[in-house]
Amino acid sequence: MKQGFFVIVFFFLSTLLNQANAASGDSSGVIKTILWYEGHTGVLVKQTGMSDLGKCGRADYYILDDHHPFFQEIYSLLLAAHMASQPLSLHLDGCVQGISRIKHVTSNK
Repeated sequence: MKQGFFVIVFFFLSTLLNQANAASGDSSGVIKTILWYEGHTGVLVKQTGMSDLGKCGRADYYILDDHHPFFQEIYSLLLAAHMASQPLSLHLDGCVQGISRIKHVTSNK
């Protein structure tokens, strides 16, 4: 009986760890759309070559959560890159409202 309990706990914990490990990644490309949409807690971003790197179930947008500590700075960088058609590298980690969350942004030239 104890072995069954430990097997179930181990399976549950390994599933959580696998989800945490798989919930991040990097995406590079030109920002195609910046969207403020009522009901979302941040700005939605569409980039060329997108995929569901946060494992959130959606690959149509990424989100810059308005609670991000560097929201203003990253939002300014997104706008500038969008206007200049400059590619950006986005590091995505986790989910916000079922959308992959932008954690870091890198601009290279």
